[in-house]
Amino acid sequence: MTLAEFDAAGALARRAADAASSLRALPGYVGISLAGGKIAVEGSGAELRARVAELNQSGPADFLLAAPAAAAAVPSAAELLASSTQQLFEAYVREVGAAGLQAVTYTDGHFVIRTGGTNAAQSVPVADALAAAAVPAAVPAAGAGVQPAKAPGTVPKMSAAEFVARYANVTLEQGSRITTEEDYFGGQGYIVDGQALCSAGFGAFSPAGEPLVLTAGHCAGDGSAKQAAIENPAGAPAAGGAGSGAAAGILGTFGFSQFGGPGNSRITTDGASVGTDIAVLQGIRSGLDLQPAVTRWDKPADPGPTSVKIVGTVAPFQGQPVCRSGRTTGWRCGTVDSVGIWAMVGPNSLPPDWNNDLRAVRGFDSTSVTSGGGDSGGPWISGNFAVGLHTGAESADDGVQTRAIATSLEDAMGQVPGGVQLQLFLAKPALAAASTGTVTAGEPITGHIDAGPASVVAPNSKVRITVLNQKPSQTSGQKDGQPLEVPVDASGNWQFPAPSLAGPFKFSAETVNGFSRSGAVALSVDVSRLAAPAITSPVDGQPDSPGLTAIDTIEGTGEAGGTVRLSGDFTGTGLVDADGRWSINVADQPVFGKISVTAVLTAPGEMDSPAATRTYTVIPPAPAVSNLRDGQHLRQDALPATISGTALRGAGLAVAVDGVAVDSVQAGSGSGTGNAALEPGTRADLSRQCPVECHVPRGTGRRRAHLDRDANH
Repeated sequence: MTLAEFDAAGALARRAADAASSLRALPGYVGISLAGGKIAVEGSGAELRARVAELNQSGPADFLLAAPAAAAAVPSAAELLASSTQQLFEAYVREVGAAGLQAVTYTDGHFVIRTGGTNAAQSVPVADALAAAAVPAAVPAAGAGVQPAKAPGTVPKMSAAEFVARYANVTLEQGSRITTEEDYFGGQGYIVDGQALCSAGFGAFSPAGEPLVLTAGHCAGDGSAKQAAIENPAGAPAAGGAGSGAAAGILGTFGFSQFGGPGNSRITTDGASVGTDIAVLQGIRSGLDLQPAVTRWDKPADPGPTSVKIVGTVAPFQGQPVCRSGRTTGWRCGTVDSVGIWAMVGPNSLPPDWNNDLRAVRGFDSTSVTSGGGDSGGPWISGNFAVGLHTGAESADDGVQTRAIATSLEDAMGQVPGGVQLQLFLAKPALAAASTGTVTAGEPITGHIDAGPASVVAPNSKVRITVLNQKPSQTSGQKDGQPLEVPVDASGNWQFPAPSLAGPFKFSAETVNGFSRSGAVALSVDVSRLAAPAITSPVDGQPDSPGLTAIDTIEGTGEAGGTVRLSGDFTGTGLVDADGRWSINVADQPVFGKISVTAVLTAPGEMDSPAATRTYTVIPPAPAVSNLRDGQHLRQDALPATISGTALRGAGLAVAVDGVAVDSVQAGSGSGTGNAALEPGTRADLSRQCPVECHVPRGTGRRRAHLDRDANH
């Protein structure tokens, strides 16, 4: 998949996410996924069908309604239907317990409960890790007073198989170990208290606009972590480094963090403590410029040009193309396999089963995306949209990774007290072509924001206009220096009214979205009291029309008493009559080919109005052949030395024999000649004239001269 295709897939996922809430509320809805470039809505019913049709009418027909997958054959006792991962998770923990549980997910039209071997933590002693050039996660030291906790549900009411047999739409899968990856060298460039490495996720803002970095909650060691230092990117394994974890300055300090339920709580017996895996790095070092982008690790020394810009968030969906970035394994891509709740090993888990401190995390997985120790906290994206933060991986007993796991970003951000705001990429605004010169007072000044290098402009963006040199009365009530924010539509267009007074109008414009900024650009236009005149005749030629043969007058409408001035291929001036009409004779200016004419309105003491421009196609007159008669028979031994005639001065003439061009000349002094070697039995055709720069259908003057094979004819 190319980067452009990946960006397009991200935009499709964003559309699916926008529609998900309205679909989820309808009876008969089962799930939503991406497949084959379409958005598959699983379910049935008239209301769901109507909503899918409505979504397709409001935009591209990307949505299709798919019947729920048929339930697999189950024992006759299967009487229940699972309705959501939350409901199924809570029921499982109540009836079976959390021990051995790895995940409750939804995929391919059914729910999956994954259980398996013990979930082992990947912590190692500091001395051993340093000797192996790997920095471990902070884990409770021996005698640190951490008491083992009993696993919830230690006396299960039934087995996992018995539980699943009760449901017609739930299957049981055997999984391998799932571990977090904070305990090894990894992550995209930050070191936790000099002991562990994790990856930075996304830039963000606090409610007060302070810069933040979002990363994995388990990297914070249940709130014990204090400081994060930037890792020298050249030393990261993703850059081909030795992974020594050399610091390159302070990043910030740890603020809020959550791994599992509220307060870093483990899975409770009722299954209600489902949470997330997020940490907030705050107090970002002064002078550090956080970028709203994800490095692809193809140019570690200069990641900016090839980085993927972030313009918003999107929920994960089965089949969604995703990529993740981490300081250990770099840039890895694949698709989402399932979405649900994952049971992860907490830092207080103890051998031999490691299941006394299991944390429930809402997230998603991928068997096609790989990761490594230290990638924890790194970003998962779909196109230009943020999807999740890397949490961990499942590996078989032989150490081979079977799936990568991430926490869902939108859910994780909602758990941060007071909320956080994702940092977004925003391109600088520019004036539209119609507003780059002169605009009429009170009329719209229009502009545009390019999406590139992202796929779309960040939704809900605005352009902040700050007037630089105008009086308050000139800017629709905006005081000098006071900003005016105008909305940006889905295509990136924006506008605001020009001031009421004429003259040069200077202002700065900056794209904003919450606390995200593009940086300001200085712009200016000339404001005129006069409105642009309209050119009403001739009417613009259509692409498939033959064009005009001549233009004698240019006519239009305008403000009475003003003077219209023409420029371009025609020039001249004309007074606007009392009825608002004007006409300028241009018959003495024969112009042919593709032509353009521009009209402005002028008045004494006023700045010229904005311009009105029209383009036309004018066909030149046909050439005339003077030394041959049409149908004339020529003898082989008495052929004319030239074919001559008259044509438009400066026009290009082409000579063709039986439709094949054999010569060309340029007409001069009102006439032109062309020579061609004529064979017996052929016909000479002098045709096609046009000014040299003209590329339009041309007038044709034809003479047919038959050459006899018998010289005595």
